[in-house]
Amino acid sequence: MKKPIWKPSEQYIKSSVLYDFQQFVEQHNNRCFLDYAAFHAWSIAQTGDFWEAILQYFKIDYSGQYKEVLQWDISSPDFIRAKWFEGISLSYAEHIFRNKNATDIAIKYTDENNNYHEITWENLQYKVSSLQQFLKTKGIEKGDRVVGILNNTVETIAIFLAVNSLGAIWSCCSPDFGDKSIAERFEQIAPKILFVETDYQYNGKTFSKVETIQYVQSQITTIETTVSVYNDDWQAIFSDYSLQELEFEHVPFSHPIWILYSSGTTGRPKAITHSTGGNLLEHFKALAIHQNVQKEENFLWYSTTGWMMWNYALSSLLCGATLCLFNGAIHYNEHLDFWTFVKRAKVHHLGGGAAYFSAIHDVKIEGYAPKVIGSTGSPLPATTFENLQEKFPDVHIISLSGGTDVCSAFLSGCTYRPVYAGEIQCRTLGSDIVAVNDQGQEVFNEVGELIIKQPMPSMPLYFWGDKDNEKYKDSYFSQRKGVWSHGDWISINNEGGIVMYGRSDATLNRGGIRIGTAEIYNVVNGIAGVKDSLVIATDNEKGESKMILFLQLEGETVLESLIPILKNELRKQYSARHIPDLFYKVADIPYTLSGKKLEIPIKKIFSGFPVEKAVSKDIMRNPDSLADYIRLYDDIV
Repeated sequence: MKKPIWKPSEQYIKSSVLYDFQQFVEQHNNRCFLDYAAFHAWSIAQTGDFWEAILQYFKIDYSGQYKEVLQWDISSPDFIRAKWFEGISLSYAEHIFRNKNATDIAIKYTDENNNYHEITWENLQYKVSSLQQFLKTKGIEKGDRVVGILNNTVETIAIFLAVNSLGAIWSCCSPDFGDKSIAERFEQIAPKILFVETDYQYNGKTFSKVETIQYVQSQITTIETTVSVYNDDWQAIFSDYSLQELEFEHVPFSHPIWILYSSGTTGRPKAITHSTGGNLLEHFKALAIHQNVQKEENFLWYSTTGWMMWNYALSSLLCGATLCLFNGAIHYNEHLDFWTFVKRAKVHHLGGGAAYFSAIHDVKIEGYAPKVIGSTGSPLPATTFENLQEKFPDVHIISLSGGTDVCSAFLSGCTYRPVYAGEIQCRTLGSDIVAVNDQGQEVFNEVGELIIKQPMPSMPLYFWGDKDNEKYKDSYFSQRKGVWSHGDWISINNEGGIVMYGRSDATLNRGGIRIGTAEIYNVVNGIAGVKDSLVIATDNEKGESKMILFLQLEGETVLESLIPILKNELRKQYSARHIPDLFYKVADIPYTLSGKKLEIPIKKIFSGFPVEKAVSKDIMRNPDSLADYIRLYDDIV
């Protein structure tokens, strides 16, 4: 019989946001829930009542009125036309600033140079006010797009809040993205203003982004103004505009808040457009109720601005927490700088990628005890659960899973339940999630595909520029009509715990950042000497990920001579994360009869699946090509 590695105390349970929210729901709906399972069952059976309770419990400020919480035809083949809280308008930024004391600390910041700062709400308001006035003079209005190539800094937070306060739409890339990667994303949404940093520091080295900025400007003709953060034009904003009362443009519940991007597995990254109201409600739920983030606590999730966890972490400010930012490499200076900051900032909620926590098994951490450790990006191995629990005996370890698609986690923590190594505690409230087998049957204690049976308010509004929602439908509803197919393999046990088995598609996962295979092919297949290629990523039981690139070469081309060229081009055009760990020469790349690369079957082979279960040779154009992959896997094992 399995044993938990952590159990919540009675005091922990009754002081949690989840417990308080349950009392609120029971009182307002004349209900009594015996346990979390019953509460969750109600939240998906009474979807409208549940999300209305979120609106009321967190005292969401809005104008206008709504007649229905959710308008959606249950017989619809997809969720695209689902409408939430039609008739009301609100502002995300307004909720960030409401009821804040001027002298309280809003943000704690540091970087690899140990430039520690504490930013008060008054100081943050001054920055946002000046930027808001500047944006107005540039003609920025509701619905305009403003983008950034920016680091994880206070300045980036202030820029976003100013953009959002006007009802404009935000999108950002991390400076470690390559030229083409950034241009492919931003050119789709026709931004008016670009905020940039001309360089960034990572792992003790400084990298210039001047050429990248020039390239992006040359590719995107809609950019009218470029502002270089920290330079003269940036400083002028704060000398030209004095502190004024912030204005908040109320926008419809379904008005876009930000545009995030898919990994680009089959082409250009999809511009995933998220709603203001949907993210506001979902983040209150995910952070306060499921991660138990409370007022006057310190929240840090290690991220870059290119990962949805940046947006997610930002919303800790909604909960009354102080946001903590670490700008740089988490492992810099043998992890010392990061953990020094964590201790100095007195972080209660610490989050990061599963791969990082798996990499610090042997790192000693003393004099610090968080309340919660959150992990996402990939499944957290059981051994890492145990290692973290040993380091921090009282910590509540919360493994999360969700995605850029919903800008949140729909598998997360529960303050009522014990933690078992290797398991996610629960399906979040309002998330109608099941595992289904190949026949579409719901299964327990068996690996199946993660399916969502009802709409959630933070699901995308649409993909920007997606005519007739063709890509949207293909991404989530082409496999099974009427339900959302997410693309993860999971197993749900009888107690409600979930075990993740990774992606069921071909997306590459590098330290929590999804990379599309198309991005790799865009570079690799353009190199002289390369005829064709196939890339996969594998995970082992230790949580270690390996990206493997298989190359079909021209004529007498020598693999060893190509590797340095490939590495250099991938780093230059995209980022260091795009560089594979292993390179192999193969005679042929396997394809289906319809001309699709067999990425998933090859990944299955390299994950230990028997060949006959990994792929049917009947659907292959060139079944003999499998021989090289089988041989290589046998050699590696």
